[in-house]
Amino acid sequence: MITHQKYWIIVLAFLTIHTGVAQIDRNITVERDFEPVIQDAGKITGIPEVFQIDTKKGRVDYSEIYQPLSLDRQIVTLSAEQVKHEPMKSPREAFLRLGAGNYWNTLGELALPMINKEKDRLDLRLNHLGTFGKKQHAFSRANLAYNHYFASYDLYAEAGVSHRFFNYYGDNFHGIMGDTIDLNNHISTISEPFPDYTEQNLTEITRTPQTINLGDLANNPLNKMMWRYHAQIGFRSLPDAVGTKHMGELNYEFMDVNGGLKETIVKANYGFDMALGAHRLGVDVDFKNLFYGAKELTQINFWNYYAVLSLNPYYLMEGDNWYLRAGLKTIFSIVHGRVFNPMPDVSGEWCVFPKWLSLYGGVVGDFKLSNLNTIYAENPYVYHDLRVKDVYTPVNPYFGFKLKPLHPVLIDAFVDYRYIVDQYFYVNKAYASGTDLGDFTDLFINRFDVLYSNASLFKTGMRINYNHKDIVNVQLKGVYNAWKVKTEAYAWMKPALEVDFSTDVRINKNLTVMATAFYVGERYAKLGDNPFKMNPKIDINLGSTYTFNKTFSVFAQLNNLLNSKYQEFYGYEVQGLNFMLGGAVSF
Repeated sequence: MITHQKYWIIVLAFLTIHTGVAQIDRNITVERDFEPVIQDAGKITGIPEVFQIDTKKGRVDYSEIYQPLSLDRQIVTLSAEQVKHEPMKSPREAFLRLGAGNYWNTLGELALPMINKEKDRLDLRLNHLGTFGKKQHAFSRANLAYNHYFASYDLYAEAGVSHRFFNYYGDNFHGIMGDTIDLNNHISTISEPFPDYTEQNLTEITRTPQTINLGDLANNPLNKMMWRYHAQIGFRSLPDAVGTKHMGELNYEFMDVNGGLKETIVKANYGFDMALGAHRLGVDVDFKNLFYGAKELTQINFWNYYAVLSLNPYYLMEGDNWYLRAGLKTIFSIVHGRVFNPMPDVSGEWCVFPKWLSLYGGVVGDFKLSNLNTIYAENPYVYHDLRVKDVYTPVNPYFGFKLKPLHPVLIDAFVDYRYIVDQYFYVNKAYASGTDLGDFTDLFINRFDVLYSNASLFKTGMRINYNHKDIVNVQLKGVYNAWKVKTEAYAWMKPALEVDFSTDVRINKNLTVMATAFYVGERYAKLGDNPFKMNPKIDINLGSTYTFNKTFSVFAQLNNLLNSKYQEFYGYEVQGLNFMLGGAVSF
Protein backbone atom coordinates (compact mmCIF):
# COMPACT_ATOMS: atom_id res chain seq x y z
CA MET A 1 0.00 0.00 0.00
CA ILE A 2 1.25 3.48 -0.77
CA THR A 3 2.57 5.29 2.33
CA HIS A 4 1.28 8.65 3.56
CA GLN A 5 4.79 10.11 3.21
CA LYS A 6 4.99 9.12 -0.45
CA TYR A 7 1.52 10.38 -1.13
CA TRP A 8 2.21 13.80 0.40
CA ILE A 9 4.95 14.17 -2.23
CA ILE A 10 2.24 13.71 -4.85
CA VAL A 11 0.00 16.15 -2.95
CA LEU A 12 2.69 18.84 -3.04
CA ALA A 13 3.30 18.17 -6.72
CA PHE A 14 -0.37 18.53 -7.64
CA LEU A 15 -2.34 21.27 -5.93
CA THR A 16 -5.65 22.52 -7.48
CA ILE A 17 -7.50 24.59 -10.07
CA HIS A 18 -11.05 25.77 -9.97
CA THR A 19 -11.90 28.75 -12.09
CA GLY A 20 -14.98 30.89 -12.63
CA VAL A 21 -18.34 30.32 -14.19
CA ALA A 22 -19.37 31.34 -17.71
CA GLN A 23 -23.01 31.75 -18.56
CA ILE A 24 -24.18 31.63 -22.17
CA ASP A 25 -27.04 33.89 -23.23
CA ARG A 26 -28.47 34.39 -26.71
CA ASN A 27 -25.55 35.94 -28.61
CA ILE A 28 -23.17 36.95 -25.85
CA THR A 29 -21.09 35.30 -23.17
CA VAL A 30 -21.31 36.78 -19.68
CA GLU A 31 -18.33 35.94 -17.46
CA ARG A 32 -18.30 36.47 -13.72
CA ASP A 33 -15.13 37.68 -12.07
CA PHE A 34 -13.47 34.83 -10.21
CA GLU A 35 -12.89 34.99 -6.49
CA PRO A 36 -10.92 32.06 -5.04
CA VAL A 37 -13.26 31.55 -2.11
CA ILE A 38 -15.27 28.49 -1.12
CA GLN A 39 -16.94 27.62 -4.45
CA ASP A 40 -18.55 24.71 -2.55
CA ALA A 41 -15.26 23.48 -1.18
CA GLY A 42 -14.74 20.49 1.01
CA LYS A 43 -17.49 18.10 -0.06
CA ILE A 44 -16.27 14.71 1.14
CA THR A 45 -19.16 12.37 0.43
CA GLY A 46 -18.21 11.13 -3.02
CA ILE A 47 -15.14 10.46 -5.10
CA PRO A 48 -13.09 13.36 -6.46
CA GLU A 49 -14.35 14.47 -9.85
CA VAL A 50 -12.23 13.38 -12.79
CA PHE A 51 -11.65 16.50 -14.83
CA GLN A 52 -12.33 16.03 -18.53
CA ILE A 53 -9.69 17.87 -20.55
CA ASP A 54 -11.38 18.14 -23.91
CA THR A 55 -11.91 21.59 -25.41
CA LYS A 56 -14.76 21.67 -27.91
CA LYS A 57 -16.24 24.31 -30.16
CA GLY A 58 -19.19 25.70 -28.24
CA ARG A 59 -22.66 25.94 -29.72
CA VAL A 60 -24.80 28.98 -29.07
CA ASP A 61 -27.33 28.38 -26.29
CA TYR A 62 -30.48 30.34 -26.87
CA SER A 63 -31.86 30.35 -23.37
CA GLU A 64 -30.98 30.81 -19.73
CA ILE A 65 -31.00 27.08 -19.12
CA TYR A 66 -29.44 24.45 -21.32
CA GLN A 67 -32.10 22.17 -22.70
CA PRO A 68 -33.34 19.90 -21.35
CA LEU A 69 -32.86 20.05 -17.58
CA SER A 70 -29.85 18.14 -16.30
CA LEU A 71 -29.61 16.57 -12.88
CA ASP A 72 -26.26 14.87 -13.30
CA ARG A 73 -24.24 14.64 -10.13
CA GLN A 74 -20.77 13.28 -9.43
CA ILE A 75 -21.43 12.54 -5.78
CA VAL A 76 -20.21 9.04 -5.27
CA THR A 77 -18.50 7.35 -2.42
CA LEU A 78 -15.68 9.62 -1.33
CA SER A 79 -15.84 13.00 -3.00
CA ALA A 80 -13.34 15.45 -1.68
CA GLU A 81 -15.23 18.32 -3.26
CA GLN A 82 -18.51 18.78 -5.05
CA VAL A 83 -16.93 20.80 -7.83
CA LYS A 84 -19.03 22.90 -10.21
CA HIS A 85 -18.27 21.92 -13.79
CA GLU A 86 -19.97 24.59 -15.84
CA PRO A 87 -17.82 26.23 -18.55
CA MET A 88 -15.02 28.09 -16.82
CA LYS A 89 -12.68 30.94 -17.63
CA SER A 90 -9.11 31.17 -16.47
CA PRO A 91 -8.52 33.66 -13.65
CA ARG A 92 -6.73 36.84 -14.57
CA GLU A 93 -4.70 36.76 -11.37
CA ALA A 94 -2.87 33.96 -9.62
CA PHE A 95 -4.34 32.42 -6.49
CA LEU A 96 -3.67 29.66 -4.00
CA ARG A 97 -6.38 27.92 -1.98
CA LEU A 98 -5.80 25.32 0.73
CA GLY A 99 -8.15 23.38 2.98
CA ALA A 100 -8.15 20.49 5.42
CA GLY A 101 -10.64 18.62 7.60
CA ASN A 102 -11.31 15.48 9.55
CA TYR A 103 -10.68 12.02 8.05
CA TRP A 104 -7.44 13.58 6.69
CA ASN A 105 -9.46 15.32 4.00
CA THR A 106 -7.32 17.68 1.95
CA LEU A 107 -7.92 20.32 -0.70
CA GLY A 108 -5.46 22.45 -2.63
CA GLU A 109 -5.65 24.71 -5.65
CA LEU A 110 -3.13 26.79 -7.53
CA ALA A 111 -3.85 28.88 -10.63
CA LEU A 112 -0.94 30.70 -12.20
CA PRO A 113 -1.49 32.82 -15.35
CA MET A 114 2.09 32.81 -16.67
CA ILE A 115 1.29 34.93 -19.73
CA ASN A 116 -1.76 37.18 -19.74
CA LYS A 117 -1.69 39.42 -22.78
CA GLU A 118 -4.35 40.55 -25.21
CA LYS A 119 -3.32 37.97 -27.83
CA ASP A 120 -1.63 35.30 -25.72
CA ARG A 121 -2.57 33.29 -22.61
CA LEU A 122 -0.48 30.64 -20.85
CA ASP A 123 -2.03 29.15 -17.71
CA LEU A 124 -0.66 26.62 -15.25
CA ARG A 125 -3.28 24.72 -13.25
CA LEU A 126 -2.50 22.42 -10.35
CA ASN A 127 -5.16 20.52 -8.48
CA HIS A 128 -5.53 18.13 -5.56
CA LEU A 129 -8.58 16.63 -3.81
CA GLY A 130 -8.24 13.77 -1.38
CA THR A 131 -9.12 11.88 1.75
CA PHE A 132 -6.64 9.64 3.60
CA GLY A 133 -8.59 8.01 6.39
CA LYS A 134 -9.88 4.44 6.39
CA LYS A 135 -11.72 5.30 3.18
CA GLN A 136 -9.01 6.60 0.88
CA HIS A 137 -9.46 8.39 -2.40
CA ALA A 138 -7.40 11.16 -3.96
CA PHE A 139 -7.18 12.84 -7.33
CA SER A 140 -4.40 15.19 -8.45
CA ARG A 141 -3.82 16.98 -11.72
CA ALA A 142 -1.35 19.31 -13.41
CA ASN A 143 -2.30 21.08 -16.62
CA LEU A 144 -0.64 23.67 -18.88
CA ALA A 145 -2.86 25.50 -21.41
CA TYR A 146 -1.88 27.98 -24.13
CA ASN A 147 -4.07 30.24 -26.31
CA HIS A 148 -3.14 32.65 -29.09
CA TYR A 149 -5.91 34.82 -30.49
CA PHE A 150 -5.74 35.81 -34.13
CA ALA A 151 -8.20 38.22 -35.74
CA SER A 152 -10.85 35.60 -36.41
CA TYR A 153 -9.74 32.36 -34.72
CA ASP A 154 -8.06 30.96 -31.62
CA LEU A 155 -5.08 28.59 -31.62
CA TYR A 156 -4.89 26.49 -28.47
CA ALA A 157 -2.79 23.70 -27.00
CA GLU A 158 -2.87 21.75 -23.75
CA ALA A 159 -0.83 19.11 -21.98
CA GLY A 160 -1.26 17.55 -18.58
CA VAL A 161 -1.00 14.61 -16.24
CA SER A 162 -3.31 13.31 -13.52
CA HIS A 163 -2.94 10.76 -10.77
CA ARG A 164 -5.61 8.86 -8.89
CA PHE A 165 -5.36 6.63 -5.83
CA PHE A 166 -8.06 4.84 -3.82
CA ASN A 167 -8.61 1.74 -1.71
CA TYR A 168 -11.22 -1.03 -1.85
CA TYR A 169 -12.76 -0.53 1.57
CA GLY A 170 -16.22 -1.89 0.66
CA ASP A 171 -17.83 -5.07 1.95
CA ASN A 172 -17.60 -8.55 0.42
CA PHE A 173 -20.67 -10.82 0.53
CA HIS A 174 -21.50 -14.53 0.44
CA GLY A 175 -24.52 -16.82 0.13
CA ILE A 176 -28.06 -16.24 -1.07
CA MET A 177 -28.76 -13.95 1.90
CA GLY A 178 -25.90 -11.64 0.97
CA ASP A 179 -24.18 -11.72 4.38
CA THR A 180 -20.95 -9.73 4.69
CA ILE A 181 -17.69 -11.64 4.89
CA ASP A 182 -14.05 -10.86 5.67
CA LEU A 183 -12.21 -13.02 3.15
CA ASN A 184 -8.97 -13.10 5.13
CA ASN A 185 -10.76 -14.22 8.29
CA HIS A 186 -12.64 -16.79 6.24
CA ILE A 187 -9.54 -18.44 4.75
CA SER A 188 -7.99 -18.68 8.23
CA THR A 189 -10.82 -21.08 9.15
CA ILE A 190 -10.21 -23.36 6.13
CA SER A 191 -7.45 -25.93 5.98
CA GLU A 192 -5.43 -26.00 2.78
CA PRO A 193 -5.75 -26.63 -0.09
CA PHE A 194 -8.02 -23.64 -0.56
CA PRO A 195 -10.99 -24.11 -2.91
CA ASP A 196 -11.08 -22.63 -6.41
CA TYR A 197 -13.70 -20.09 -7.53
CA THR A 198 -14.73 -19.31 -11.12
CA GLU A 199 -15.96 -15.96 -12.48
CA GLN A 200 -19.72 -15.73 -13.00
CA ASN A 201 -21.78 -13.59 -15.39
CA LEU A 202 -18.71 -12.72 -17.45
CA THR A 203 -19.49 -11.11 -20.79
CA GLU A 204 -17.23 -13.27 -22.93
CA ILE A 205 -15.55 -11.16 -25.59
CA THR A 206 -11.99 -12.40 -26.04
CA ARG A 207 -11.52 -14.80 -23.11
CA THR A 208 -13.42 -17.40 -21.10
CA PRO A 209 -14.18 -17.11 -17.35
CA GLN A 210 -11.09 -17.49 -15.20
CA THR A 211 -10.66 -19.62 -12.09
CA ILE A 212 -8.86 -18.25 -9.03
CA ASN A 213 -7.79 -19.82 -5.76
CA LEU A 214 -9.60 -18.51 -2.66
CA GLY A 215 -6.28 -17.49 -1.11
CA ASP A 216 -5.38 -15.43 -4.18
CA LEU A 217 -8.87 -13.94 -4.28
CA ALA A 218 -8.61 -12.87 -0.63
CA ASN A 219 -5.18 -11.34 -1.29
CA ASN A 220 -6.22 -9.18 -4.23
CA PRO A 221 -4.55 -5.73 -4.02
CA LEU A 222 -6.36 -3.55 -1.48
CA ASN A 223 -5.79 -0.33 -3.42
CA LYS A 224 -5.57 0.96 -6.95
CA MET A 225 -3.44 3.61 -8.62
CA MET A 226 -3.81 5.07 -12.10
CA TRP A 227 -2.07 7.67 -14.24
CA ARG A 228 -3.51 9.60 -17.15
CA TYR A 229 -1.55 11.73 -19.65
CA HIS A 230 -3.11 13.93 -22.28
CA ALA A 231 -2.12 16.45 -24.95
CA GLN A 232 -4.08 18.33 -27.58
CA ILE A 233 -3.69 21.08 -30.13
CA GLY A 234 -6.41 22.76 -32.14
CA PHE A 235 -7.91 25.86 -33.65
CA ARG A 236 -11.44 27.33 -33.70
CA SER A 237 -13.14 30.37 -35.14
CA LEU A 238 -13.98 33.06 -32.62
CA PRO A 239 -17.68 33.58 -31.78
CA ASP A 240 -17.81 36.92 -33.59
CA ALA A 241 -16.07 35.63 -36.74
CA VAL A 242 -18.00 36.16 -40.00
CA GLY A 243 -18.34 33.81 -42.95
CA THR A 244 -17.48 30.12 -42.69
CA LYS A 245 -16.47 29.01 -39.20
CA HIS A 246 -14.01 26.16 -38.59
CA MET A 247 -12.79 23.99 -35.75
CA GLY A 248 -10.10 21.30 -35.81
CA GLU A 249 -8.33 19.36 -33.10
CA LEU A 250 -5.85 16.54 -32.48
CA ASN A 251 -5.99 14.83 -29.09
CA TYR A 252 -3.90 12.15 -27.39
CA GLU A 253 -4.72 10.30 -24.16
CA PHE A 254 -2.92 7.51 -22.34
CA MET A 255 -4.32 5.87 -19.20
CA ASP A 256 -2.47 3.26 -17.15
CA VAL A 257 -4.46 1.40 -14.48
CA ASN A 258 -2.00 -0.26 -12.12
CA GLY A 259 -2.47 -4.02 -12.41
CA GLY A 260 -5.14 -3.59 -15.08
CA LEU A 261 -5.67 -2.23 -18.56
CA LYS A 262 -3.67 0.38 -20.45
CA GLU A 263 -5.67 2.53 -22.85
CA THR A 264 -4.41 4.82 -25.62
CA ILE A 265 -6.83 7.08 -27.50
CA VAL A 266 -5.84 9.13 -30.54
CA LYS A 267 -8.59 11.48 -31.70
CA ALA A 268 -9.01 13.89 -34.59
CA ASN A 269 -12.04 16.05 -35.28
CA TYR A 270 -12.98 18.79 -37.69
CA GLY A 271 -16.13 20.83 -38.14
CA PHE A 272 -17.34 23.80 -40.13
CA ASP A 273 -20.53 25.74 -40.65
CA MET A 274 -21.20 28.20 -43.44
CA ALA A 275 -23.94 30.57 -44.53
CA LEU A 276 -26.53 29.05 -46.84
CA GLY A 277 -29.04 31.72 -47.72
CA ALA A 278 -30.37 33.24 -44.50
CA HIS A 279 -29.34 30.21 -42.44
CA ARG A 280 -26.30 27.96 -41.91
CA LEU A 281 -25.11 24.55 -43.04
CA GLY A 282 -22.55 22.60 -41.03
CA VAL A 283 -20.73 19.28 -40.77
CA ASP A 284 -18.86 17.76 -37.82
CA VAL A 285 -16.48 14.81 -38.30
CA ASP A 286 -14.86 12.93 -35.43
CA PHE A 287 -12.47 9.95 -35.66
CA LYS A 288 -11.21 8.04 -32.61
CA ASN A 289 -8.66 5.21 -32.48
CA LEU A 290 -8.54 3.14 -29.27
CA PHE A 291 -5.74 0.73 -28.32
CA TYR A 292 -5.68 -1.64 -25.31
CA GLY A 293 -2.98 -3.61 -23.57
CA ALA A 294 -2.09 -5.08 -20.18
CA LYS A 295 0.96 -6.46 -18.38
CA GLU A 296 -0.65 -9.91 -18.66
CA LEU A 297 -2.42 -10.32 -22.00
CA THR A 298 -4.75 -12.93 -20.47
CA GLN A 299 -6.29 -10.09 -18.44
CA ILE A 300 -7.70 -8.39 -21.53
CA ASN A 301 -11.36 -9.18 -22.20
CA PHE A 302 -11.72 -6.73 -25.08
CA TRP A 303 -10.39 -6.21 -28.58
CA ASN A 304 -6.95 -4.65 -28.48
CA TYR A 305 -7.88 -2.09 -31.15
CA TYR A 306 -10.95 -0.52 -32.64
CA ALA A 307 -12.03 2.80 -34.13
CA VAL A 308 -15.14 4.96 -34.12
CA LEU A 309 -16.02 7.43 -36.89
CA SER A 310 -18.77 10.04 -36.41
CA LEU A 311 -20.40 12.10 -39.20
CA ASN A 312 -22.90 14.83 -38.32
CA PRO A 313 -24.24 17.11 -41.09
CA TYR A 314 -26.89 19.64 -40.00
CA TYR A 315 -28.84 22.68 -41.13
CA LEU A 316 -29.38 25.53 -38.64
CA MET A 317 -32.23 28.01 -39.09
CA GLU A 318 -32.60 31.01 -36.78
CA GLY A 319 -35.12 33.77 -36.27
CA ASP A 320 -35.39 36.56 -33.74
CA ASN A 321 -37.23 34.38 -31.21
CA TRP A 322 -36.62 30.82 -32.44
CA TYR A 323 -34.13 28.39 -33.86
CA LEU A 324 -34.30 24.93 -35.45
CA ARG A 325 -31.41 22.56 -35.98
CA ALA A 326 -32.09 19.63 -38.34
CA GLY A 327 -29.42 17.03 -38.89
CA LEU A 328 -28.45 13.37 -38.91
CA LYS A 329 -25.66 11.83 -36.87
CA THR A 330 -24.12 8.50 -37.86
CA ILE A 331 -21.55 6.53 -35.88
CA PHE A 332 -19.48 3.81 -37.55
CA SER A 333 -17.83 1.33 -35.17
CA ILE A 334 -14.89 -0.17 -37.05
CA VAL A 335 -13.35 -3.62 -36.36
CA HIS A 336 -16.12 -4.85 -34.04
CA GLY A 337 -19.46 -3.95 -32.51
CA ARG A 338 -22.51 -2.50 -34.29
CA VAL A 339 -21.05 -1.08 -37.50
CA PHE A 340 -23.84 1.35 -38.44
CA ASN A 341 -25.40 3.52 -35.71
CA PRO A 342 -27.63 6.27 -37.17
CA MET A 343 -29.61 8.71 -35.05
CA PRO A 344 -31.61 11.90 -35.60
CA ASP A 345 -30.26 15.31 -34.62
CA VAL A 346 -33.27 17.61 -34.52
CA SER A 347 -33.73 20.27 -31.83
CA GLY A 348 -35.34 23.65 -31.53
CA GLU A 349 -36.69 26.35 -29.28
CA TRP A 350 -39.41 28.98 -29.68
CA CYS A 351 -39.71 31.99 -27.37
CA VAL A 352 -43.49 32.30 -27.60
CA PHE A 353 -43.47 35.28 -25.27
CA PRO A 354 -39.79 36.26 -24.98
CA LYS A 355 -40.22 37.83 -21.55
CA TRP A 356 -41.82 34.85 -19.89
CA LEU A 357 -42.46 31.68 -21.96
CA SER A 358 -40.27 29.48 -24.14
CA LEU A 359 -40.93 26.01 -25.60
CA TYR A 360 -38.19 23.60 -26.58
CA GLY A 361 -37.94 20.04 -27.86
CA GLY A 362 -36.27 17.68 -30.21
CA VAL A 363 -35.61 14.16 -31.38
CA VAL A 364 -31.97 13.22 -30.99
CA GLY A 365 -29.85 10.14 -30.24
CA ASP A 366 -26.56 9.26 -28.62
CA PHE A 367 -23.57 6.95 -28.87
CA LYS A 368 -21.67 6.85 -25.59
CA LEU A 369 -18.03 5.84 -25.93
CA SER A 370 -17.31 4.04 -22.65
CA ASN A 371 -13.56 4.57 -22.32
CA LEU A 372 -11.63 3.87 -19.12
CA ASN A 373 -11.55 7.51 -18.03
CA THR A 374 -15.35 7.91 -18.13
CA ILE A 375 -16.05 4.52 -16.53
CA TYR A 376 -13.61 5.03 -13.64
CA ALA A 377 -15.17 8.47 -13.12
CA GLU A 378 -18.59 6.81 -12.79
CA ASN A 379 -17.46 3.89 -10.65
CA PRO A 380 -13.81 3.61 -9.56
CA TYR A 381 -14.38 0.17 -8.04
CA VAL A 382 -14.87 -1.72 -11.31
CA TYR A 383 -12.90 -4.93 -11.85
CA HIS A 384 -9.40 -4.27 -13.18
CA ASP A 385 -9.92 -5.81 -16.63
CA LEU A 386 -13.41 -4.41 -17.27
CA ARG A 387 -13.85 -2.45 -20.49
CA VAL A 388 -17.54 -1.53 -20.76
CA LYS A 389 -19.16 -1.81 -24.18
CA ASP A 390 -20.31 1.37 -25.88
CA VAL A 391 -23.95 2.39 -25.39
CA TYR A 392 -26.21 3.26 -28.34
CA THR A 393 -29.39 5.33 -27.96
CA PRO A 394 -31.00 5.34 -31.43
CA VAL A 395 -33.86 7.65 -30.47
CA ASN A 396 -34.40 10.21 -27.68
CA PRO A 397 -37.42 12.54 -28.08
CA TYR A 398 -37.90 15.28 -25.48
CA PHE A 399 -40.09 18.30 -24.91
CA GLY A 400 -40.14 21.06 -22.30
CA PHE A 401 -40.99 24.63 -21.45
CA LYS A 402 -39.41 27.49 -19.52
CA LEU A 403 -41.71 29.87 -17.73
CA LYS A 404 -41.08 33.14 -15.86
CA PRO A 405 -44.33 33.88 -14.00
CA LEU A 406 -42.43 36.55 -12.03
CA HIS A 407 -39.17 38.25 -12.94
CA PRO A 408 -36.95 36.54 -10.31
CA VAL A 409 -38.64 33.12 -10.70
CA LEU A 410 -37.83 30.65 -13.46
CA ILE A 411 -39.55 27.28 -13.97
CA ASP A 412 -38.15 24.66 -16.35
CA ALA A 413 -40.05 21.38 -16.88
CA PHE A 414 -39.51 18.57 -19.37
CA VAL A 415 -40.36 15.03 -20.43
CA ASP A 416 -37.80 12.76 -22.06
CA TYR A 417 -37.90 9.22 -23.49
CA ARG A 418 -34.95 7.04 -24.52
CA TYR A 419 -34.59 3.60 -26.03
CA ILE A 420 -31.13 2.27 -25.19
CA VAL A 421 -29.17 -0.60 -26.73
CA ASP A 422 -26.68 -2.34 -24.42
CA GLN A 423 -27.35 -0.24 -21.35
CA TYR A 424 -24.96 -1.39 -18.63
CA PHE A 425 -25.72 -1.84 -14.93
CA TYR A 426 -23.12 -2.27 -12.17
CA VAL A 427 -23.26 -5.48 -10.09
CA ASN A 428 -20.81 -6.91 -7.56
CA LYS A 429 -18.30 -9.27 -9.18
CA ALA A 430 -19.53 -12.86 -8.64
CA TYR A 431 -17.55 -16.09 -8.09
CA ALA A 432 -18.77 -19.66 -7.53
CA SER A 433 -16.93 -22.74 -6.34
CA GLY A 434 -17.21 -26.02 -8.22
CA THR A 435 -17.39 -27.70 -4.82
CA ASP A 436 -20.48 -27.43 -2.64
CA LEU A 437 -19.31 -25.27 0.26
CA GLY A 438 -22.76 -24.52 1.60
CA ASP A 439 -23.33 -20.82 2.22
CA PHE A 440 -19.80 -20.09 1.00
CA THR A 441 -20.24 -21.59 -2.45
CA ASP A 442 -21.06 -18.15 -3.90
CA LEU A 443 -18.94 -15.06 -3.23
CA PHE A 444 -19.57 -11.46 -4.30
CA ILE A 445 -16.55 -9.17 -3.91
CA ASN A 446 -16.18 -5.41 -3.58
CA ARG A 447 -15.21 -4.95 -7.25
CA PHE A 448 -17.90 -4.41 -9.85
CA ASP A 449 -18.81 -6.07 -13.10
CA VAL A 450 -21.57 -5.00 -15.49
CA LEU A 451 -24.68 -6.67 -16.89
CA TYR A 452 -26.03 -5.53 -20.26
CA SER A 453 -29.61 -5.24 -21.42
CA ASN A 454 -31.66 -3.26 -23.87
CA ALA A 455 -33.78 -0.81 -21.88
CA SER A 456 -36.10 2.15 -22.10
CA LEU A 457 -36.09 5.18 -19.82
CA PHE A 458 -38.90 7.69 -19.40
CA LYS A 459 -37.86 10.80 -17.47
CA THR A 460 -39.81 13.81 -16.32
CA GLY A 461 -38.39 16.64 -14.28
CA MET A 462 -38.65 20.24 -13.16
CA ARG A 463 -36.38 22.98 -11.91
CA ILE A 464 -37.57 26.06 -10.01
CA ASN A 465 -35.07 28.86 -9.54
CA TYR A 466 -35.39 32.11 -7.61
CA ASN A 467 -32.70 34.77 -7.90
CA HIS A 468 -32.98 38.18 -6.28
CA LYS A 469 -30.30 40.57 -7.54
CA ASP A 470 -27.60 37.90 -7.04
CA ILE A 471 -28.12 38.33 -3.30
CA VAL A 472 -30.43 35.38 -2.70
CA ASN A 473 -30.37 32.39 -5.02
CA VAL A 474 -32.56 29.32 -4.39
CA GLN A 475 -32.98 26.32 -6.65
CA LEU A 476 -35.03 23.14 -6.35
CA LYS A 477 -34.88 20.47 -9.02
CA GLY A 478 -36.11 16.93 -9.31
CA VAL A 479 -36.31 14.09 -11.79
CA TYR A 480 -38.40 10.91 -11.85
CA ASN A 481 -36.88 8.00 -13.80
CA ALA A 482 -39.07 5.12 -14.99
CA TRP A 483 -36.86 2.26 -16.22
CA LYS A 484 -37.97 -0.79 -18.18
CA VAL A 485 -35.17 -3.34 -18.53
CA LYS A 486 -35.68 -6.16 -21.01
CA THR A 487 -33.70 -8.95 -19.33
CA GLU A 488 -33.37 -7.79 -15.70
CA ALA A 489 -35.82 -7.38 -12.83
CA TYR A 490 -34.54 -3.90 -11.96
CA ALA A 491 -32.29 -1.16 -13.30
CA TRP A 492 -29.56 -2.13 -10.85
CA MET A 493 -28.34 0.68 -8.55
CA LYS A 494 -30.28 3.34 -10.48
CA PRO A 495 -32.91 5.37 -8.58
CA ALA A 496 -36.43 6.31 -9.57
CA LEU A 497 -36.51 9.68 -7.76
CA GLU A 498 -33.78 12.34 -7.50
CA VAL A 499 -34.30 15.68 -5.76
CA ASP A 500 -31.69 18.41 -5.34
CA PHE A 501 -31.91 21.69 -3.37
CA SER A 502 -29.33 24.47 -3.18
CA THR A 503 -29.23 28.03 -1.96
CA ASP A 504 -26.69 30.74 -1.36
CA VAL A 505 -27.24 34.10 0.35
CA ARG A 506 -24.89 37.06 0.25
CA ILE A 507 -25.27 38.52 3.74
CA ASN A 508 -23.05 41.49 2.93
CA LYS A 509 -20.14 42.27 0.62
CA ASN A 510 -17.85 40.05 2.72
CA LEU A 511 -19.97 37.15 3.97
CA THR A 512 -21.81 34.50 1.95
CA VAL A 513 -23.56 31.43 3.34
CA MET A 514 -24.84 28.45 1.41
CA ALA A 515 -26.67 25.16 1.84
CA THR A 516 -27.18 22.11 -0.34
CA ALA A 517 -29.29 19.01 0.14
CA PHE A 518 -30.23 16.06 -2.00
CA TYR A 519 -32.43 13.01 -1.83
CA VAL A 520 -32.03 9.94 -4.03
CA GLY A 521 -34.70 7.27 -3.68
CA GLU A 522 -34.21 3.61 -2.94
CA ARG A 523 -32.36 1.45 -5.46
CA TYR A 524 -31.70 -2.27 -5.86
CA ALA A 525 -28.40 -4.13 -5.97
CA LYS A 526 -28.01 -7.65 -7.34
CA LEU A 527 -26.15 -10.58 -5.75
CA GLY A 528 -26.60 -13.71 -7.79
CA ASP A 529 -30.28 -13.96 -8.67
CA ASN A 530 -31.45 -11.96 -5.67
CA PRO A 531 -32.28 -8.23 -5.40
CA PHE A 532 -31.21 -6.29 -2.29
CA LYS A 533 -32.83 -2.95 -1.48
CA MET A 534 -30.46 -0.05 -0.89
CA ASN A 535 -31.49 2.76 1.46
CA PRO A 536 -32.25 6.21 0.03
CA LYS A 537 -29.45 8.77 -0.03
CA ILE A 538 -30.06 11.86 2.09
CA ASP A 539 -27.32 14.45 2.41
CA ILE A 540 -27.41 17.99 3.88
CA ASN A 541 -24.44 20.38 3.76
CA LEU A 542 -23.73 23.90 5.00
CA GLY A 543 -20.96 26.31 4.06
CA SER A 544 -19.82 29.89 4.37
CA THR A 545 -17.09 32.09 3.01
CA TYR A 546 -15.73 35.39 4.26
CA THR A 547 -13.73 37.71 2.01
CA PHE A 548 -11.49 40.19 3.83
CA ASN A 549 -10.36 41.98 0.67
CA LYS A 550 -9.30 41.20 -2.89
CA THR A 551 -6.33 39.27 -1.54
CA PHE A 552 -7.53 37.13 1.39
CA SER A 553 -10.58 34.96 2.05
CA VAL A 554 -11.49 32.01 4.29
CA PHE A 555 -14.13 29.30 4.06
CA ALA A 556 -15.79 26.61 6.15
CA GLN A 557 -17.90 23.64 5.10
CA LEU A 558 -19.90 21.16 7.17
CA ASN A 559 -21.02 18.08 5.26
CA ASN A 560 -23.42 15.19 5.82
CA LEU A 561 -25.06 16.89 8.81
CA LEU A 562 -27.35 13.90 9.40
CA ASN A 563 -24.35 11.55 9.52
CA SER A 564 -26.17 9.50 6.89
CA LYS A 565 -24.76 6.03 6.17
CA TYR A 566 -26.02 5.69 2.61
CA GLN A 567 -24.15 3.80 -0.11
CA GLU A 568 -23.52 4.91 -3.66
CA PHE A 569 -22.37 1.43 -4.72
CA TYR A 570 -23.41 -1.70 -2.86
CA GLY A 571 -21.02 -2.30 0.04
CA TYR A 572 -19.43 1.16 -0.04
CA GLU A 573 -20.72 3.37 2.76
CA VAL A 574 -19.91 7.09 2.54
CA GLN A 575 -18.09 9.12 5.16
CA GLY A 576 -20.19 10.43 8.01
CA LEU A 577 -20.30 13.96 9.40
CA ASN A 578 -17.23 15.83 8.18
CA PHE A 579 -15.90 19.35 7.83
CA MET A 580 -13.41 21.37 5.80
CA LEU A 581 -11.70 24.63 6.81
CA GLY A 582 -9.39 26.68 4.64
CA GLY A 583 -8.45 29.91 2.99
CA ALA A 584 -7.33 31.49 -0.25
CA VAL A 585 -4.92 34.20 -1.29
CA SER A 586 -4.72 36.03 -4.62
CA PHE A 587 -1.41 37.43 -5.80
